Amino acid sequence: MRFPGYTAVEGIDLSVAPGTFLSVVGPSGCGKSTLLNMAAGLMSPSAGRIEIFGQPLEGVNRKAGYMFQQDALLPWKTVLGNILLGPVFAGVAGGKAEAEAREWIRRVGLERFSHHYPHQLSGGMRKRVAMAQTWINDPEIIFMDEPFGALDLHTRMRMEGEILKLWAETKKTVVFVTHDLEEAIALSDEVVVLTAGPASRICGRYPVNLKRPRNPMDIKTEPEFSAVYRSIWRDLRGEVLKSYERE
Repeated sequence: MRFPGYTAVEGIDLSVAPGTFLSVVGPSGCGKSTLLNMAAGLMSPSAGRIEIFGQPLEGVNRKAGYMFQQDALLPWKTVLGNILLGPVFAGVAGGKAEAEAREWIRRVGLERFSHHYPHQLSGGMRKRVAMAQTWINDPEIIFMDEPFGALDLHTRMRMEGEILKLWAETKKTVVFVTHDLEEAIALSDEVVVLTAGPASRICGRYPVNLKRPRNPMDIKTEPEFSAVYRSIWRDLRGEVLKSYERE
């Protein structure tokens, strides 16, 4: 992907099997979010093509939901009102839309807060609303761009557990961008490492064969986790150092 005077990513050949939880890691500014935005149809690649389930992507990816770094909650709408937006825009009838929204409020554990406004919620609660917004329209693919980066450590691990629970229930294809290698390993079936920018490329793909179900609060203490971490960090560390040198 080329911008005026700068190439973000180049020569990327990445396929994701349906039902896979895949994370993309790399140094700051290496084009991780650019990859997601192209796959979501929010920008068009300057060369090459994007295929979704074997079909060329034209325009916005209608098979995908996108959870951004910053939530997109409307401050004048309640938890229920924000989660209702997806079904309403999709043309779901009022009674059915509300029933679906209330079911998702239950699934993310916010029954007691359905009539609260965003400013009345903690950061973790806001992320739960954003998760429900993303999943409620039943997309086949979920894109997540560092969704928990702004949360404190303990809240982040709780949210990681919630994501794994939702993924296990729905078996969506998830592409998750993060700067946190431990988070990537705890969540994923596979971790992709990008080189330092500009013109970032894939420098490694690593299967994560840790048993499931996983508890993000516990798994990081297991010897198998440490072995996977060391294997990936050997490549990632070099790219991080290159990024520092270029800055």
